[in-house]
Amino acid sequence: MSADLEHDLLEAGDGLSDVVAALRRAPQARVQEDFAARVLARLPRAGGFVRFRSRWLSPPVLFAAAASFVAMCAFVSLVFRPVSTFSVARLAACQRTDGSFSSSSAAPYVQAFAVTVLARDPSSDRAALDLAVDALVRTQDAAGGWGNAALSARNVAALAQAETAGVARARTPRRRGLRYLRTHGIGELSPSELIREAGEAFSRLDGSRDAGLVCSTALAGRL
Repeated sequence: MSADLEHDLLEAGDGLSDVVAALRRAPQARVQEDFAARVLARLPRAGGFVRFRSRWLSPPVLFAAAASFVAMCAFVSLVFRPVSTFSVARLAACQRTDGSFSSSSAAPYVQAFAVTVLARDPSSDRAALDLAVDALVRTQDAAGGWGNAALSARNVAALAQAETAGVARARTPRRRGLRYLRTHGIGELSPSELIREAGEAFSRLDGSRDAGLVCSTALAGRL
């Protein structure tokens, strides 16, 4: 037992003198002179691993790693964020052979939004626009409207946009629609108002499965 250890134990008191006496009587272990060297020679791998693990699992290192991971995810989401799949080509793919875009209960509104999109986008297929206008006109009733005031105003606005795009066949039904609105005391809806309503409708869809409805409202709302 070393003198320093004996001194510390005796200074501590608390009856440790018996412990000191017992330690004095204990046989002193003797080891070979190269014992410590041989032990140390075997430690680097295990000891290095322990030091490595404790260093990399310390709170500061873990916090820095977490912050780096979050920053990397944010960067990836900004640089590689998916491009919207809504396009005029996708809208055209929804068009059926009769020129309509939906078979749902919202089909009349879808038609107005789709005609507006096709008329305002220069990259759209003119044949698709002509078919869409024809489908819209076929649903116009004898009085010049489309069953109710709201739908009539929207369809007139869509036909006005088509006429501006150069679709001559939209002129006569648009004028009949205007007479209907004036006769029934209904205010005319402008194409810009129709576009705004499309954006509001898209925000309320919440995962609708009607591809024509989703695509037409999404595109019209971005015009």
